[in-house]
Amino acid sequence: MIWTVLSVILAAIPIIWGSISYIKIKKKEADYLQFKTYHDLIQQLVEPEKPGSAMFIDRQIAVIFELRYFKKYYPVSLRILKGLKESWTKSGVNLRLSQELDMTINFLENNGHDRPNLISR
Repeated sequence: MIWTVLSVILAAIPIIWGSISYIKIKKKEADYLQFKTYHDLIQQLVEPEKPGSAMFIDRQIAVIFELRYFKKYYPVSLRILKGLKESWTKSGVNLRLSQELDMTINFLENNGHDRPNLISR
C-alpha cells in the first residue's frame, strides 16, 4: 500500500513540475507582450507614423483610452498623460484630445474606477 502511494507521488512530481514551468513561461511571455504593446502605444501617442507627417487626433484619442487597460502601468501612464496635458496645453491642444486626456487621467487617478463627479448641495 505504501509503495503504491509513493510511486503515484513520485510519478506526479514531473507532471507537477512541468505544469509549473509551463505556467511560468506563459506568464513571462504575457508580461513581455504587455510591455511591448504598452511601449508601442506610447510611441504612437507621441510620435508621428512617419517623420515629418502629421499626428492623427483620433489615433491619439484611441491610444489615450487604451492606456486604461494597462493597470500595471497606471502610475507611469498618469505621469506621462499629465506631462503631455501640460505641454500640449501650452501649444494649443485639440479640445477632443484634451477631454480624453482629462477622462483618462481621472480614470487612472481613481485606480481604474469611473466615479461620477458628485456635486454637494
